[in-house]
Amino acid sequence: MKGIFEELASHFRNNRAELQDDTVHGFLHILETVRLQDMPCSEVFSRLDEYVEKELDGHEAARLMPLLREHLDTCPDCCEEYEALLSALEQSSLNGKVDAPSPGSSA
Repeated sequence: MKGIFEELASHFRNNRAELQDDTVHGFLHILETVRLQDMPCSEVFSRLDEYVEKELDGHEAARLMPLLREHLDTCPDCCEEYEALLSALEQSSLNGKVDAPSPGSSA
């Protein structure tokens, strides 16, 4: 795919031609299709815990895993799963901090 775009770019640099609107829309459609296929829901589900852990640890998960973030932004089912997992882990983390004995105390 990269080769195709490089060839097109070279052609248009040399010929200074403009793309027809239909051609631009065609390219955009191809790019949208490729992006959706880059990370299917099954892969998002399998990597969601890693993404949420990065977020909770203060890492820039969206920057580290941009395709997953883009998928979450466009897929309501995966986004719902993400929000549920995030909420559950945040609650678990809060409960763990409240229930953990303080250092030096006897349980």
